[in-house]
Amino acid sequence: MTPDVHGAPTGGDAFGAMLQDCWAGGGAGSGVRELLERDDGQLYHSDAGLYFTAADAWPDVDRELLRRVRGTVLDIGCGGGRTMAELQGRGHEVLGVDPSPGAVRLCGERGLRAIEATAADLGAVDGEFDTLVMTGNGLGFLESREQAPRVLKELARVARPGAALLGTTFDPARLTAPSETEYRARNVAAGRLPGQWRIRVRYAGLATDWFRYAFLSPDDLAELTAGSPWRIEEIHSGDFHYLAHLVLD
Repeated sequence: MTPDVHGAPTGGDAFGAMLQDCWAGGGAGSGVRELLERDDGQLYHSDAGLYFTAADAWPDVDRELLRRVRGTVLDIGCGGGRTMAELQGRGHEVLGVDPSPGAVRLCGERGLRAIEATAADLGAVDGEFDTLVMTGNGLGFLESREQAPRVLKELARVARPGAALLGTTFDPARLTAPSETEYRARNVAAGRLPGQWRIRVRYAGLATDWFRYAFLSPDDLAELTAGSPWRIEEIHSGDFHYLAHLVLD
């Protein structure tokens, strides 16, 4: 299904509806499309099937992330369960969290354990996890300079001492189109992170609420984690993205 970009969308769980239609249509081969709308009017189309691809088709940094997972796992922004299913198949005990009720419902239908929550407020999540994962540019859930300390503290609350936080993102400076350089310049002028976006997901006449999401250079990440419970252990560079391996002190 092609996203509807005409007319004013109705507020709702566009992300969850997209995932459910994609899964019902065969997952990676469904032809369902995702539409991200940025607050400057830029539209980004992508194949929703990427949320269901097998691990051998994942970006190199996400495959490296899998190799570093140990013990019990919390998947932040689990979506339709791509990473959860892979880790569960490898024998890990995994819990996912996502703000989309449709995504959480789909995970349950797939035999995966997930609850509705955000990175900044994990709500009913309890216990101590050995590894926390944020795949598919998931470090974007740090959101902003203002929100990142809250997110990092909340993630530390449910992590064992010495736990790993494994997340991926990319340096926004790698996007060189004029619309991208201008957007970053406006962010910097306003005191925001260069790669801080305000976006929403649109699908089939629905649109999520607007939310913040940040693409981070390694220097940006170092700034956000300074003074937090987490320290950067390693930055593993891939073809375009990078994997950040953080450790809870």
